[in-house]
This record gives sequence, structure tokens and C-alpha cells, in this order.
Amino acid sequence: MPLPSGAAVEGEIRGQVMVRTAPVHPIGHQAVGLAIVERAVSSERRAVTDAAGAFRFAGLPVGGIRVFVLQTDYAGVRYTSDRIVLSPSAPARTVDLAVYASSPDRSMLRAPLALAVVDVARGALRVSVVQRLENPTDRTLVGTPQDPLNFPLPPHAQSVSFLAGWRDPQIANGRITDAVPLLPGHREVAYAYGLEPHSAQIEVPWTFPYGAQDVEVLVTDAGVRAAADGLTARGSVQGPHGRFLRLSGGSIAQGRQIVLRLQRVPLDRDPWPGAAAVGLAAILAGGLALSWRRPAGASA
Repeated sequence: MPLPSGAAVEGEIRGQVMVRTAPVHPIGHQAVGLAIVERAVSSERRAVTDAAGAFRFAGLPVGGIRVFVLQTDYAGVRYTSDRIVLSPSAPARTVDLAVYASSPDRSMLRAPLALAVVDVARGALRVSVVQRLENPTDRTLVGTPQDPLNFPLPPHAQSVSFLAGWRDPQIANGRITDAVPLLPGHREVAYAYGLEPHSAQIEVPWTFPYGAQDVEVLVTDAGVRAAADGLTARGSVQGPHGRFLRLSGGSIAQGRQIVLRLQRVPLDRDPWPGAAAVGLAAILAGGLALSWRRPAGASA
């Protein structure tokens, strides 16, 4: 029977919590939270799964600038859903939550791709890094504050910013550390930092604590020369906002360092033109990081 004109529509989010570590099974009597976020104000509802792992949240508000996020804690790890939107035309959603057994053994961790974009402006460099990490197991690989993931920074790195993939990043002793759990599949962590060159030649060290199967470096094509041991110059490629010199290579062993050597770096400081945001934004948008592996129109 259709609702009377003007009647309020109530929303519903339902689903199931499944343990995806073999043997796959639903988990009963598991607490599930539903965060409701509207205009920077949040509230939460709670439910408990039945014996079949099912949960249901009914009587939810629909429409408006409002998102919902499911969450549950399992084996010491918090799992969350993507943002959920309910509309008058689609007031009910089914969203399952996958959880996994936890393991402290990170020996299976792989790093298939590392990508850096070096934006060059007069008197300043901005280096944006994306590291892809891969967990090929069916368990969540967990770290601790005593044994976190770590990413060394070069000396004199300034204005470090965390751009994607982190949980609680910290900077200490010249490195970024984070005990972020790694779910099965892949995760990308991205960060950026600035360097102030004091001569027209500058060396930028890059250490790979987890190695890398494929390394890509893009440098703003602004009259700068770029080279690095272990990487091969591949000419230049067209990016969304200009051309970049491209260097690539691999594989890089765990703990190895490569040094990017730049020459003809302009030293007269100008106001930063905003190019730094361009490189990494392009990487993070639409999976562009992988597309640089075989860029169209690249010169050999």
C-alpha cells in the first residue's frame, strides 16, 4: 500500500557479520554500531547479531546531508563499512561486514608498488609518496605501538602531511610510524613532505623498509635533470597539469635505499604555485598510480 502524500519515510540498514578467515562462518552475538553523521554532529545506535550473524537497524532518518557508517570490533581490530546514504527512493540497504582473524606475523607483507612525485618550484621541493602494501593472507596483519609500520623520512624533511591510508601516524626519530592493521588485500599509504634546496644540486634519499616490486618516480619537467642508481630514465610523460620526467625500476630489496639526484634546481624562492597538491591528487584520483606503469605516449 503506498504511503500517504507527505508521510515520512523510515530507513533501514541490515546485513550480516561474517568471519572471512577459513573456515568462513557468520558470527553470532557480535556487537555492531551504526554511526549517524549529519553536519559534523554524530550519534550512534547499537545492535547485536543473531545466531546467523544478522543485524538490523530500523526507523532511520532518510534524506538530508546525512551518512551512516557500520562498525564492529573483532579480534582486537575495528572494522568499518564505507559511508552509506539512504534516500527516499532507496530507504533500505543491505550492507555486510567482513571480519578476519588477526595475526602479528607480518613476514607475508608485500610492497608491490612505490610511487613518488617530486614537484619543483623555485627554492622549494615537495615530495609526495604513495606506497602500496599487500596482504595476501586471509588474516588481518596487526602491529603494535612497539612494532608499528615505519617509513623513514629524508634528513631535513619539512611540513610532513598524511594524505591517505593511516590510522594514527606519528613522527619520531626521522620516520613515520603507525600501528595501522592491514586487512587482506591491498592498502595504500600516502604522505608528503617539503625540502628546501640550498644548491642547484640536491640528493633525496628514499628508504624502502618493505622493499618494492616496482618503483616509479615522476619529477616536474622544469629544466631539472634527474637520475637515481637502480632506476632507469624513461623520458617524460604528460600528467594532468604538465609534463613529468619519469624514472622507474625494480625490484628493490627490503631495507634498501635509493638516492634521487637532482641538478639545475632553481633556487630563487617564489610563492609556492600549488603544484605540490597536483601531483599527489592525481595519483590518488581514480587509481592513477597504477596507470603510470605504462603511461600512454611515454618516450623511451
